[in-house]
Amino acid sequence: MHTMLKDTVIDVHDHRFYTPVTIPSEISQYDVEIPHLGIGRAGKVGLLALTLENKQGQTVLVDNYHKVPLQVQKALYIDEEMPHMPYIYIMSPSGGILQGDRLRIDIHGLANSTFHITTQAATKIYRMETNYATQILNITLDKGAYAEFLPDMIIPYKNSRFYQEVNVRIHDDATCLYSEILTPGRVAHGESFLYEIFYSRFQAKSLSGRFRCFDHMVLSSKTFNSKSCGVMGNWEVLANFYLLTKKIESKVLNTLIENTIQNAGDICFASSVLPHSDGIFVRILGRKPSDVEVACKQIWNSIRVKLFGKQAPNLRK
Repeated sequence: MHTMLKDTVIDVHDHRFYTPVTIPSEISQYDVEIPHLGIGRAGKVGLLALTLENKQGQTVLVDNYHKVPLQVQKALYIDEEMPHMPYIYIMSPSGGILQGDRLRIDIHGLANSTFHITTQAATKIYRMETNYATQILNITLDKGAYAEFLPDMIIPYKNSRFYQEVNVRIHDDATCLYSEILTPGRVAHGESFLYEIFYSRFQAKSLSGRFRCFDHMVLSSKTFNSKSCGVMGNWEVLANFYLLTKKIESKVLNTLIENTIQNAGDICFASSVLPHSDGIFVRILGRKPSDVEVACKQIWNSIRVKLFGKQAPNLRK
């Protein structure tokens, strides 16, 4: 199968289509061949390409191409407060991310579409003896689109190596919510901050190419002590929450978020307004995943109420 990308014909069977153009040196040092099931073989590259369109007031999934180990079930309309909004669950038949995996997710929200995307369960990044795994997430939102990409937590196993690149292209009249929650690992198995490296890069631009925000996070047990002062300290769980919108003044939203989660539990957080009033960014530290999840849910709910006057639902998974 071939597709067009920036006026170039791309072979979706070529693993380079799924691999970030620039791999940080902290990750590329592990770039060695996998002996048995090599990079780019069947089951090692995953593609999910979704297009959502507003049709007579209801957003529908008009294009859905997936290549295992990524897939989605049909769109569900389960929100009584916003019945026109589909909920889409990303699933992985492999149960998690393995060494040598190269995953790519492309999501396009057409004009005035409204949708929520999440994962069926926590994302497990399995132990790796060689190489590493990557994931590219491209989100494009046209005028008037509203998108929520709020996956469950990430659980990196001992000796795992993972690089994630999130690229958001968004119209000035669109809104995007994105979050990620990182746990220290399989704590019940005695694996706390034993993953080799977790590298996450987030970038957002307007459709015209104007830079809106950039953030990256690198945690590596081999490079430094994740529990040291200035990194995680005495905290265990980390979350990043990004809101890109011009619908409401960013300073108003920032104050709303701060007031919302200051009593969310045993957490530490900081929020800031993005340049040019393009939205807000919140970083949360907690001791338990449940406390951080509650804080993220409260942020999500407060944004929903402020923008639509509607409560966020309690999702069953």
